[in-house]
Amino acid sequence: MNPVFLALLMSGLLMTTPASASESSPVPGFARLPLEQRRAEIKTLTRERLVELFATTPEDVLLEAGKAAASQMGTYESRVVKRERVSGKMMKPQTLHVTVRQEPRAVRLEILEGPAKGRKVVYDSTVKKNELRVREAGLLGVTGPMWIDVNSKLTRSDTNHPIQDFAFTSIIEVLEGSFKKSKPLGGYTRKDEGFDTANRYCITFTAPPGGAHLYAARARICMDPVLALPVIMEIDDAQGPLERFEFSNVKPVAQADFSPSSI
Repeated sequence: MNPVFLALLMSGLLMTTPASASESSPVPGFARLPLEQRRAEIKTLTRERLVELFATTPEDVLLEAGKAAASQMGTYESRVVKRERVSGKMMKPQTLHVTVRQEPRAVRLEILEGPAKGRKVVYDSTVKKNELRVREAGLLGVTGPMWIDVNSKLTRSDTNHPIQDFAFTSIIEVLEGSFKKSKPLGGYTRKDEGFDTANRYCITFTAPPGGAHLYAARARICMDPVLALPVIMEIDDAQGPLERFEFSNVKPVAQADFSPSSI
């Protein structure tokens, strides 16, 4: 085991008078390791130790680790299955292939299954900060790709989020915002479920009384222990199920084409 990680691990699990949760937890330091090194380190830990590590790490520190891991990964691609309630209507599931450049922000996506199958979208903040380029499939795409405002009714017809939010750093910031707003009300109640059948560590958070205005009345988040990222998010608001996102096949990519002419 990497001696630096071992030192972090031992200090996080055995320290009796930590200065703060973020200082005592080894998770943020682990998240900053290169991905392959993280993979190797995880193999050295027993399931019991991993459970203990997650269960004793506060949610704000887990999210901090997620941001560190996302930044360390750089440009990455992922398969995403999503379902959202938009304007009061629960949409049908969509399967996407998404490529994200963290900074400067750029996103490329294609809808593989579900409504609007075949749609291709590219966004590059260095080209047009407030517009994206989209090409529809089939007859709708005969006229070719077009520029659309990122917050137009057309771009938000099947999602609650602007395209920039598909980056893990933005997703985590949305969760962080909800947790911070809940603190004056007493904060979320946390229930650790442990590892699911796909080896993702899952936690359910329930909003405190008076938290109907929060983004999440209930949030179920599952983290990949190697990626140190939330790869499943199930969000309910005061009206019920709001959105579901599942990320798989997340991996860094050396090169990606975000040019408007690429679709």
